[in-house]
Amino acid sequence: MDPIADRLAQGAVSRRNVVVRLGGGALAALLLAAAQSPLHLAAQDATPAAVGVTAQAMGVGQPTTAPGLELSLRRITIAPDGSIPAHSHPGALVIFVEAGTFGYTTLGGTAHLTRAAAEGGTPTATEAMPIGTEVLLNPGDWIFTEDPQDDARNAGEDDVIVLVAGLTQVGEPFTTFL
Repeated sequence: MDPIADRLAQGAVSRRNVVVRLGGGALAALLLAAAQSPLHLAAQDATPAAVGVTAQAMGVGQPTTAPGLELSLRRITIAPDGSIPAHSHPGALVIFVEAGTFGYTTLGGTAHLTRAAAEGGTPTATEAMPIGTEVLLNPGDWIFTEDPQDDARNAGEDDVIVLVAGLTQVGEPFTTFL
């Protein structure tokens, strides 16, 4: 059974908390839907929208060793020419590139990049990511970031798939557009 649906059935979380926790993907989907509607042209001009982005909640839990925090995992797919405009996340994230060429720009917070290992080798040394400069990541590369402000895009011709693990405050929106 879906872990979120299971927790809902047990009364462990409210429906509102689930919506808040899934905010990044849900917000992107809502913004994308609003952008497609001719009735929302004014809102489209005023609100940044993720384009060509889908999000799938993979799981969420509240570690007893970290009271007030929750650990979540999401799979984000960005279609060719898709992008996520400037936004922020609370807490710490690990972003792992599963497929495609991922263009990532750190706008604030701290971010460290580890490149995938060469065949049979060890991963490269972790390096600080520059603020304001896009870095291209490939499958197997990952980023560790705290309190990130960033934007992202598909920088290739195939879908980009990233797995995002987040350790964030319970009840805070996962994504806030800047």
